[in-house]
This record gives sequence, structure tokens and C-alpha cells, in this order.
Amino acid sequence: MGQQERVEAESAGAGGMGPLKRRGLIAGLAALAAAGLAKLAGPERAEATHTVGGTPNADSIALHVGQFNSTDGQTTLNRSTAGSGLVVSTLGAGSRGVFGSNGTAGGAPGALGGIGILGQSFAAGPNANAVGVLGEVGAASSVGVRGTNFANSASAVAVEGLSVAGAGPGIGVRGKSAGIGVEGDSTNSTGVIGRATEAGNPNPGVIGSATNGYGVFGFSQNSNGIAGQSGTSAAGCVGFAGAPGGYGIYGGIAVQGGYAGGFAGPVLVVGDFTATGGAKSAAVPHPDGTHRRLYCMESPESLFEDFGRGKLANGRAEVRFDPDFAAIVHNDDYHIFLTEYGDSGGLYVANQSSSSFEVRARTAAASGAFGYRVVARRKDIAGPRLEKVKLPEPIKELVKPDLPKPAEPPKAPEPPKAPAGPERPGR
Repeated sequence: MGQQERVEAESAGAGGMGPLKRRGLIAGLAALAAAGLAKLAGPERAEATHTVGGTPNADSIALHVGQFNSTDGQTTLNRSTAGSGLVVSTLGAGSRGVFGSNGTAGGAPGALGGIGILGQSFAAGPNANAVGVLGEVGAASSVGVRGTNFANSASAVAVEGLSVAGAGPGIGVRGKSAGIGVEGDSTNSTGVIGRATEAGNPNPGVIGSATNGYGVFGFSQNSNGIAGQSGTSAAGCVGFAGAPGGYGIYGGIAVQGGYAGGFAGPVLVVGDFTATGGAKSAAVPHPDGTHRRLYCMESPESLFEDFGRGKLANGRAEVRFDPDFAAIVHNDDYHIFLTEYGDSGGLYVANQSSSSFEVRARTAAASGAFGYRVVARRKDIAGPRLEKVKLPEPIKELVKPDLPKPAEPPKAPEPPKAPAGPERPGR
């Protein structure tokens, strides 16, 4: 028997393994390897491998789902067709579908620190309508985008919107809604603050605009609805009328017994002052502790008057005008009223000039005293006699708008902690 024949015979013996059995062993090992790969690709562990060039191979870095992954490079998911690039979902209240964390400080005032999550859209064109980050909700009391400040510091900002395209008219934060566009609520500080702080910026800190309602409305249950204050000699509150017959500032009363306006301090009016439907008066303190009303004397013309005393000598007296009074009235035409103190036989005005007038007594040797009142027309304005006045249309009754009661804000979540993944298994 030859050598080859002996080998084949030994292989076919009871203690050996023939070709058929060897093929069965190889098939079994292949099935076991396939099962192991299926287990790795199942829910317990899934991985995607890739090379820098984009061609998968067994030696590529793997991204393991459900395990801690570490790398020094950037991981990029790029979809070449329209649709969502990455979809992540989870269950459980307070759980996060996507969590981004970066604890790196900026290191200097104004410097940008680490960014946990960044959303960008650089689509161009006047109708790009692109969105960098979009938050949506579909149920009541929900929030599309929320920022939570855990720093307990006034310099910390939960949500900030910046417009950095030079000094252009970009908008940092905008709210648009069929309801309330922007709402600010605070339990212990200011609800909304608007600032325009650059030295050369003449624009207001807050602008309110409306088509038919109030541009800005302020309401306080226990304090002032709107307050304004200036740090310089400018006005704390300014109003301008934008059309003939309009009002720069208008105050009304919501209930009888209130006051449309109140001024605690000197009041300056530049222009005409007209009172209608009421009287001009002064409330004067009385010794009995009350205030008594004293009314203004009105005149059909714009007149100024001055008072004084004089004394006769040999039945005559010259009275000279106060120069300051003569400078502000028409001193070429004025009226003089005399009051005789004692019996001087009667007094009359003998001569008048632009600077003085002469008083004489009917008794030539009279030496008594007298009083005088001079009335002259005001020089700086026309002041027509009984001028007709067209009153502006009255403003409709001021009504407080029905403001919706803000919903109770949802409870702020606990500060998130960066997930500490398990140690990477040995390879």
C-alpha cells in the first residue's frame, strides 16, 4: 500500500475525521461567528465604522451606542440628501434627547467660553428664512426653548440673542405670536429690561408700537403703572402729538374721584394753557387745618396789572412805572384806578406818558395818601379779545386692556450633570 493510500485509510478509520465531517465543523464555526456579529449589531451594542475617506473597513474607529466614546478628532455626520441628519429620541420626564456640555471658561471679560450645543444656518438670500435652532411644543404649559440660570448672579444670562452684523438693524431676540410675542416674569426682580447704553446711541431702550391699541401699557396693582426718570436735566417722561388735535400726554380717570394728573413740584408750560369744563383755582391752607379754594380773575383780553401807593404834595403827585413792568406791557395805552385814603376832595389823573402818570386832588392844598392800580395789555402775545377756541376731539374713555394672566412657570430642572460613561472595554 502506498503512502497516500495509507493516509486516506487512516482518515477513514474509527478514530479519524473524514472530509464530510471536516466540512461540517467549518460550517459550525461560521454560524457561531455570524451569531456573535449579530449580537454586536443588536440592541446590546451597535457600532458604525468608517475611515477618513468614507470607505468602511474593520480597522476604522467605532461609534458605540450605549457606551462611552472618546476621540481627539471631530465626528461628523453628513447626509447628502434632504431630511434629518440626526434624530435622537428618549423617554422619561426630565430626560434629555440631546445633551451637550462644555465646561471651558472664556478666560477674559467678553471672551466666548465653551459651547455646549451650537445650531447654525448660513443660508443666504432675502427669503432664506433659515433657523439655527428650532424649538417646538405641542401641548399646553410646554416650552419650546428654555434657558436656566443656576449661577445666582446678575451677570449670568440663561438665554441671550445677539445681532453682530456691524451696527446694522439686526434683531437680537424677537418674539412673534398670535398671542403674546414676548413675556417676562420675575418673582423678585424686573420682568423685562431694555437698554440702549452706547454713548452715541440715540435710540430708546424699549419701543412699544400698536395699530389700534396702546403702544405701551403699564399696570400695577399696588404702585405706579408707568414711571420715568432721567439722570440729567432731560425729562423723565416725554410725549409728542403726531397729528393736529392730538395729545402729547393725556391723563384720564378710571373711577370718579380720581385725578387725571398730579405734579409735586414746579410746573412749566411752554405754550397756551387752556382750561375747559372747570375752574382755575388755588387751594390755600386755612388756619382751621382745611384748604380753601380761591378762584382766578378772568379777563376777555390778555392784561397785566400793577399796584402801588402814593402821597400828595400841594394836591399833586407823580407816579413812575416800575421799569420791569413797563417793559412787558403796551405802555402807550393803559388804565389807572385810584383809591383815596382820607379826604382829599377827590382825585383824578391829569397826565399820562409811557413812563409815568400825574395824580391831582380837587383840593389844591391836599396832602393825603392814595392807592393806584395800573392795567395794561400784555406785549409779547396778541391775546385777541374773546378769541374763539376750537377744542380738540375728546379722547375716548380710557379702558384698561384685559391682559391674559400669565401661566405658572414650570419648575426649573435640577442642574444637569455630564454623563460619566463606563470605562472603555479592552480591545
